[in-house]
Amino acid sequence: MRKQLATLLLTGAALSSLSVGTAANAQLVSIKLTPKPAAPSTAPVLKPHSEILQPFWNTADAFGDVIQPFVGTGREDGDVIQPFAGSGEAFGDVIQPFTGNVMEFWGDAFGDVIQPFAGTGGEDGDVIQPFIGGEPFGDVIQPFDGSAQSLSHIGHYWTNFGIFWRETTPLLADPLAAPTLESKLNEMMSQTELAWGASIGKATGKSFDEAFAAPLFARYGIDPTDGATLQRLTASERAKFVLDWYDTLMGYTGIDRVDHWMPAVRWTPAITQQQGSGADSIIGLIDATASGDPDLADNIAYSGGGSAVVGGHGVGVASLMVAAHDGQGVMGIAPNASVVAFNPYDASNTTSFATVRDGIVALGARGASVINMSLGVPGFTLHPEWKNVFADPQVAAFSDPASAGTKMVFVIAAGNDGSTQLTNITWDLKNAPAMIVVGSVDPSGNISSFSNRPGTACFTNGLLCRDTLMNNFMVAPGELILLPDGDGGFIRRSGTSFAAPLVSGAITLLHDRWPWLANYPKETVDIMLRSARDLGAPGVDPVYGHGMLDVTASQSPLDFNTLRFFEMKGGVKTEMLAAQVRAAGVQTTWEADGVYYHLYEPIGGTFRDFAVPLSSALVGKVGTLTGASEYFQRFVEQRMKDWIKGGSGFTDVAMLSSPDRGGWQAGIASLSPDANLIRQGYSPMAQSWLRLTSPEQRFGFSAGFGQGGMAMNGMNGLGLSSDYGTAGGVNPLLGLASGGPFAAVDATLGAGTTVSFGWTSQHLDHRRRWRSDEERLAFDGVDPFKAKALNVRIAHKAAPGLTVSAAYARVNEANGLLGVQSRYESDLDQGAVSDTITFGASAEIGRHVTLALSATGGRTRSGMVGEQGLATSGDGVLSTAFAAALSKRSIFGEADALRLSVSQPLHVERGSLSYTSVQVIDRETGSLGLAEQTFSLSGRKRPLSGEMLYATPLAAGGELGLFGRAELNSGPQDQDHFVLGGRIGFDF
Repeated sequence: MRKQLATLLLTGAALSSLSVGTAANAQLVSIKLTPKPAAPSTAPVLKPHSEILQPFWNTADAFGDVIQPFVGTGREDGDVIQPFAGSGEAFGDVIQPFTGNVMEFWGDAFGDVIQPFAGTGGEDGDVIQPFIGGEPFGDVIQPFDGSAQSLSHIGHYWTNFGIFWRETTPLLADPLAAPTLESKLNEMMSQTELAWGASIGKATGKSFDEAFAAPLFARYGIDPTDGATLQRLTASERAKFVLDWYDTLMGYTGIDRVDHWMPAVRWTPAITQQQGSGADSIIGLIDATASGDPDLADNIAYSGGGSAVVGGHGVGVASLMVAAHDGQGVMGIAPNASVVAFNPYDASNTTSFATVRDGIVALGARGASVINMSLGVPGFTLHPEWKNVFADPQVAAFSDPASAGTKMVFVIAAGNDGSTQLTNITWDLKNAPAMIVVGSVDPSGNISSFSNRPGTACFTNGLLCRDTLMNNFMVAPGELILLPDGDGGFIRRSGTSFAAPLVSGAITLLHDRWPWLANYPKETVDIMLRSARDLGAPGVDPVYGHGMLDVTASQSPLDFNTLRFFEMKGGVKTEMLAAQVRAAGVQTTWEADGVYYHLYEPIGGTFRDFAVPLSSALVGKVGTLTGASEYFQRFVEQRMKDWIKGGSGFTDVAMLSSPDRGGWQAGIASLSPDANLIRQGYSPMAQSWLRLTSPEQRFGFSAGFGQGGMAMNGMNGLGLSSDYGTAGGVNPLLGLASGGPFAAVDATLGAGTTVSFGWTSQHLDHRRRWRSDEERLAFDGVDPFKAKALNVRIAHKAAPGLTVSAAYARVNEANGLLGVQSRYESDLDQGAVSDTITFGASAEIGRHVTLALSATGGRTRSGMVGEQGLATSGDGVLSTAFAAALSKRSIFGEADALRLSVSQPLHVERGSLSYTSVQVIDRETGSLGLAEQTFSLSGRKRPLSGEMLYATPLAAGGELGLFGRAELNSGPQDQDHFVLGGRIGFDF
């Protein structure tokens, strides 16, 4: 049977007393603290009142007039929490565990991250999926019988419960409404049994009434057949009853408890899984004993000091830091961290600063990098006596950067008197500790009425203010936090004691992700304070200090503009400001999935590294940026401009030649611009070249600007500009070096054989004005792409109407790899070299029928293994491409034509790359060096394109065209595109 929730009595304790109260034992206990003698002794003795220390939760009343979580408007904070009572309540609007925009249990925002009850849902839903099985977190926490059963019905149940309670609340003050209350209560009981009965029966072997309803009603003296018994409860008792209802039922989900503090500090189990679970970290806990809870059994590595329990205070604090994610209770922020604990309390449940000092030294000797201390002196946010603790030589060494031993961050609860610090503290800032004082906020983000505040108190050198307490202060949720009670049950408690361990747990994640930060405690504090979410007055203020703990922000860069990128060449490391990473139009040829480059954030005397997917730094073949509509328009506007010219099949080349007078002949060719080619990098201007042909056409020379690949490898039947270039099927690797100046010579060797030698180049300026805004953004900051190629081709007329050819090309990319560039020049500064062989054939297979075939194989190699940047490994990257076209003229008339084609653009068949960059090679020390990651370029689906073109002139002038095209597995997402349409033009 669950234990009844404890009631903590607000007493306004004096400096000389400690007040403890529970529902079972409500009498006050006043205890005076005595100082220790100078000689070593374990017996407590009197100390001055100013040095009284107590655990900070005993003065925070969780359910009294201060908080009043669920009832009415007559209390000061009655409207603040109200989790079940409609849209007008702050707790309902901010946290909305059952109905609203945050939806920590199912639905929106935070629900999209955790998704405990509602399927896959959001972007990160598949990361955690804690309650549906099969996913990383789901494998740990299996609901009910471990099946993949959706728990979305639980979220719906609590939505209905919220409606029920909202409708019930007005009836509680109406003496004539008892029968209505009875009816509504029994209706809700029926709904509850329907939703929870099976799981309760399976867990307890008892009926729903035996295990849940009867014990709960008995605890609060409620008779479900008499609505007046519910009306007789005080507002505080009704608040406890509703929370007890919720907490008891949630104990039968088979899952760890999801609590309101999680979205408030932007923490989910996913952050712990991704950034580290604290497995390499040690937390020091100076508190009452943390033993007695199974969730903590594997985490307590050392327990020293006394054995005082202090109402389960230590268990509750420890659970927020390290409770296991095992479906058995609450979840800690760093569940795999080790805890070394020191209990400073004696039999009177009090302690002294001297004992706390001893505890710090004992835990420092055991490697604790964070010390959580949820204790203090009533009336002070930070008592001046702390200065003597931190000035002790052994304690001071834990904050000394020059010390070779353990370093520590100290996290101290602010206290629960609702007071503002007025007393300055004399402090030697040269030996100041790395310290954070933590206050409490309510679920709506307002400072808790019981939380102490920093005010404008100063740390002085005896005369001048050198620093302020508020500059070392932040807040975290500390009201109605669900905790184990240390005796096998659960309890909701309030106090700054339970805000502090949330900060300590977040620091532990920092030290787990960046272990060397444990040696930089002041930098650690700087990260936590600067990442806090601002509350209250803008900036650091006397109430909230730096603001609310934000776990996600603490694990992220504080300022993206300060990130650095490191290069190492010839053993010399240089650094530069990292360019802003944008989601560029990532290349279509290959992707670096699962491979990362690293950016570095300077923090004081150290740094943090952040891994960024390499693909986000790569830019290359930007295809259709805005979807199929743009693709269709591009096709309509440009593709049907290709027209029948001469007897060469479909071509968009127009040739003007000088008359043949028995000598050298000159010709000028023009190539119409194609939007697709422009996107590939070709100039938008009309491309042209000059050709000189010797007498008897035995020798020729060509030079020009534009599609060098087409000029040197053009063949009958494959004469469209789109057959060439980087997206075409005729040697797309040669297309990488096409688009700039080119030149070629050819000679006839006799017997129908011609040999050609050519050179072509590309200099692609990504800042060209004709690019779209999206493309300019994608290529922002990337140097112009440079490439050049040599091509040798032999063509032989094997029979009338049949020509076969073979070509070899060597393509040199100066700063890219397969047309892909990086935002960081060093990644591809050695470029790449590709060797390609292309075989082709063109045949007249009937009257006005041409069949053309082309196939290309290539091998690309890049960089040097062991040098910074990208490099191919083994035999390099092997790629293929092919194209086939069947053209028929004079189908229905003398001038119409049909073309059917299929092609495969560049496709990587086999190969892998290694990416070598400056990384942290020793995560304990943060040492930097070159490290290598290897990834395969193969495995993507083979891209294919099929096309039909029909064109005919119109009798009245003009032209008619019909077309269809299918692109399969194109683009980075292996998308399919289909286009079908026509074009008609008239002459005027």
